[in-house]
Amino acid sequence: MAIRLLPFRDYDEHDVVNLFKSAGTLEQFIDLSQDGRRSTPQGDAGVFVKVSNGSLNAEGTSWDPIDIDAQTGANSLLGKTDYPNVAKNFYPEATLSFAPIAAPEDECIGITLRQTVARDELGENLLYNQVKKDELFGVLPGEVVPVLSKGMISITSDAFEGGTVGTAGQVLIGAADGQVAAVARTAVVAGQKILGTILAVGHRDDEAGALGGTNVFGKAGLMKGGYAIVKIDCA
Repeated sequence: MAIRLLPFRDYDEHDVVNLFKSAGTLEQFIDLSQDGRRSTPQGDAGVFVKVSNGSLNAEGTSWDPIDIDAQTGANSLLGKTDYPNVAKNFYPEATLSFAPIAAPEDECIGITLRQTVARDELGENLLYNQVKKDELFGVLPGEVVPVLSKGMISITSDAFEGGTVGTAGQVLIGAADGQVAAVARTAVVAGQKILGTILAVGHRDDEAGALGGTNVFGKAGLMKGGYAIVKIDCA
């Protein structure tokens, strides 16, 4: 699993936006039991995102901004829910959604603080294990994901384009798959949005096994590679 976001952070809760779910289908969210879905742009924490759907409701439609008939998120985890002559039982889903930024010109609203995860490493449906979902710092597909718009956080090389962390003093601009690129402030051209500044950089776990061998994903220690403490401002 790619770890984009590290525990160190300093921010005001008023700068956390709790309005948007992650856009996508169930197959695009995290399933820790499958190699190809342990990390996804739609599911990871530490992804820089933009508004995908900002419409609460269209004119002439229901005024309730909560969707109880979607089949793309938590409700798709329920299995078949449209048997005839049987009452329906849906989980509510947020209407507003975000998607990973894809370019330096994108209007970023912040960085995700939790992952959108459907199943654990045993393939267990986390819809029925809310405690473990919280232990994984996750939300279910369709649930609102906290998005930090402003503050100080630590991100790993997986959050950077090409895995290049950059140097202290460089600024961050958007890149593909919700990543950022580190560039000199003078290199930012018209139309590109500065998302933050690198305050400090470092490297963890230089020696394989320094933190006690490999984890269940075959990676050395808890996290190996470069990281940076950054101050973001997407407000």
